[in-house]
Amino acid sequence: MTHDNSLKPAGGSIAHFTTSLDIGGAQAMLRKLIEHSDMRRDALSHAIVSLLPPGIFSPVGTPCPVYSLYMPRGGRPTIPSLMRLFRISNRLRPEILQGWMYHGNLAASLASMVRSDPGAIVWNVRHSLSDPALESRKTRALLALSSRLSSRTSAILYNSQTSARQHERYGFDPERTVVIPNGFDCATYKPDRERRALLQKLFAIPDGRTCVAVIGRHHPMKDHVSAVEAARRVIESGRNIHLLLVGPGMDNPSPGLRDALALLPRHRFTLVGERTDVADWLPGVDILALSSAWGEAFPNILGEAMACGVPCVATDIGDSAFVLGDTGLAVPPRSPEALSEAINRMCDGGEAELAERGGAARRRIEEHFELGEITRQYRRLYQSILRGSRAASRPTDQLPSQVRAALP
Repeated sequence: MTHDNSLKPAGGSIAHFTTSLDIGGAQAMLRKLIEHSDMRRDALSHAIVSLLPPGIFSPVGTPCPVYSLYMPRGGRPTIPSLMRLFRISNRLRPEILQGWMYHGNLAASLASMVRSDPGAIVWNVRHSLSDPALESRKTRALLALSSRLSSRTSAILYNSQTSARQHERYGFDPERTVVIPNGFDCATYKPDRERRALLQKLFAIPDGRTCVAVIGRHHPMKDHVSAVEAARRVIESGRNIHLLLVGPGMDNPSPGLRDALALLPRHRFTLVGERTDVADWLPGVDILALSSAWGEAFPNILGEAMACGVPCVATDIGDSAFVLGDTGLAVPPRSPEALSEAINRMCDGGEAELAERGGAARRRIEEHFELGEITRQYRRLYQSILRGSRAASRPTDQLPSQVRAALP
């Protein structure tokens, strides 16, 4: 952990409050945003405050300091962690306090409340709310509190139009809404069928098998059971597929997932835990499947796979169908039958159609979700807020209209 606050250009300072720096979509976007920011040109300095101990997604190759509150995982904030939050915030005195995810958003708001010059609060919501009843009791309580605090922000960032509308219905201030999608580094994630050999070597996938990958942490939201059931149906239809399940916790499946896997031939699937080398072997995958039942806003893995020229099948949660466009197939959630039909349809056209879909997917990412353009949208947002907050008597005065005017 670094405690260096020497880099603070006159252009403005931003503190990012995040739940963690573990592997995850929000953490990945935060890391990409900082690593691809030109601090001299932007005249912005960045710092990160992680509620949990720092994880492997800390930015590299940048002067961005990282602080931690060392909150207990899964527990309530402790008095020492709250004191660290206030102490770090007062030391950094950022002009913008940017929250990431619900807990990080609340931390940014709390940090602002104890300062004489509170700074501008920006939230970043990375979750969809198709059915709030599916969320935990703690999350629902956090949502209720957040809805009451939302009008005190300068902007509420969403990476999904669907998520924005859902949260507005839940009570989040619609006047604060700004939508900036996820961005993808097309130089890192790129088509390369030569990586097929690496994929087969790493995960013992035999020649001739169509590799269907499901990449994501082991969590009920991801509904891996439906993915496995869909794979079983595809195999029973006569397709020569291999199911690859990769992500934190996947090497220690839950009893329900183990029961579903028991119905698959053992040589037709591979379980792999957390990996940090996804970009190295993802281009070798034939089809990416996303089986999530709820919660997704803009799944990073869809954009990463599409950038690699991998055609995708995804459940219609959040903005997944919009991200895919006509390059992939969207199906209803919690429907193994629909998911299996989509995988079979992908396979029907053979390698030629998969390659055609993959090429179209790559072009869609380049045209709409390229990382350079997304970081420019963040920069314009920050600069607009800084101009507004410096001119206003209070940080939230006049800002929403200025923010909207600054964005494309």
